Amino acid sequence: MKGFDHGNRGVGVRDHQLILPSVVCSTRVSSRIAKEMSAVTFAHQHGCGFIGNDVGRITDYFAALANHPNVSSTLIVGLGCETLQGNELADKLLSKNASTNYLVTQESGGVEGTVNLGISAAEELRTKYPSPEVALARLHLGIDISNESTKIEELVVALTEVGVDIAVAAVHKNSGLNFSDLMEAGVHVILSFPDENQPASGFPLIPTINVASNSPLHLALTNDFDLTSTATTTEIIEKIYEVVNGRLTKVEEIGAGEIIAAREVRSV
Repeated sequence: MKGFDHGNRGVGVRDHQLILPSVVCSTRVSSRIAKEMSAVTFAHQHGCGFIGNDVGRITDYFAALANHPNVSSTLIVGLGCETLQGNELADKLLSKNASTNYLVTQESGGVEGTVNLGISAAEELRTKYPSPEVALARLHLGIDISNESTKIEELVVALTEVGVDIAVAAVHKNSGLNFSDLMEAGVHVILSFPDENQPASGFPLIPTINVASNSPLHLALTNDFDLTSTATTTEIIEKIYEVVNGRLTKVEEIGAGEIIAAREVRSV
C-alpha cells in the first residue's frame, strides 16, 4: 500500500492541502484560495456567535481536521473579530505541525489582499513541506453504519485477519456526523453504508466508498455508489485496496461531500 509522509500527522493515503476557514465569514475567501491551489476547504456556520462547550469543541474539531494524516499542510483563514480566534487555533496547530500558516482578513488588505496573500502562503507551504511517497505500514479503516447490513460482521472479521485497524461509527443515522467521528479517530478511508433514504456522500479529506442498499432511492442513484448491495466481502476488500492505492471514489470524482461539526448548544 502506498501513502504520503505528512510528518507528525502520519502517513496518509491522500495528499490534501487544507484551507481552513476559522469562521463562517472567511469561508468564501478560503474557497477562492482553495480553487486556485486545488486544495480542500469547506463551508460551515461556526467560529462566531457560539457559546459554552461549543467553543472548545469546535476548536478541537478544527484541530483534528488540520492534524489528519491525509493533510499535508494547513492554511488558516480568519476574519479577525470572531469568537474562535484564528491565531489561537494556529498556535495550537503549530505546536504539533510546523506546516501551518495563518492569515487575518482584517490585517491583509481585505478580501482581495487575503486571497492573493493566501495563494502565496499556500504555495510556500507546499514548497517548504513536500509529501514524499512512502509505504503505508498499516491501514486504518472507518466504517459508517447508518444502514444495517448483514455484511458488516463478516467484513470486520476478514479485514482484521489481514491486519487492518477498524473504527466503527454507528451513533448517528446521518452519515455526515458519523464521518466526523471517524475523522477524529484518524481513519485513512471510510466505508459507508448510508441510510436507505440518504444518497451517497463523502468527507472531503477522506476517500469514502459508498455501498448501496436495495432501497428505491439507492437503486435510482446506482451510478453514484461505488458498490451495489450485492457486492461480496471479497469485492468490498478489493475496492478498499484500490482506493488506498489511488483510485478515486465516486464522490471524489464528482467533488461531492461535506464536513459537519456537531454542536451542543443552539446559538446564532
